[in-house]
Amino acid sequence: MLNKISKETAIGQAGFSLLELIIAMAVTLAVMAAASTLLATSLRTRTRENARSNALASAQRALNMMSREIGNSGYGLNDNGIVVSDSAAESIRIRANLNNNTSLADALTDVDEDIRFVYQDDNNAIVRVSQSGTPVVLATNITFVEIKYLTVAGLDATAGTAERVQIDVRVELPAGPQQPAGLVRLVSDVALRNAPATLYQF
Repeated sequence: MLNKISKETAIGQAGFSLLELIIAMAVTLAVMAAASTLLATSLRTRTRENARSNALASAQRALNMMSREIGNSGYGLNDNGIVVSDSAAESIRIRANLNNNTSLADALTDVDEDIRFVYQDDNNAIVRVSQSGTPVVLATNITFVEIKYLTVAGLDATAGTAERVQIDVRVELPAGPQQPAGLVRLVSDVALRNAPATLYQF
């Protein structure tokens, strides 16, 4: 009787066979590989979407800043505030007497009263250059910038006679593993509130 119990106990305590262990390990490795692939794909997707969102957000911030400061161009002056010699299709220089200084010696010498926005195509960046400060990069991944000088009616004008400024910016969104690079166009139409011909409208 004692011998029979010992045999049953020995059989009940038997472990996995080598074949069962190999199969269990193979299944575990397959599950881990699938989980790792899924996690890596999710992280790549998140990184790509973050890069795309950051590129678009920085371009929108740059466009908003440009629109706000260009809109104030000419404040306290007798013209629209655009410096013709430094303004073209990819750059614009604006002036405003923000402190409303009556002395010509003090006018346009304060911070942010003489500003230039430049598109650097070598760096794909929009840069803000203050005459009394250091240049600041506003946005990168910019593939195209065009600044148009217009009348109130939307007709072409020169920088010196412009009453509106249209800023056309195109942002390159980086490609992902299974998604091509994208291109987003942002356009801002800015009224020069202080231009002599449009001052009465505002």
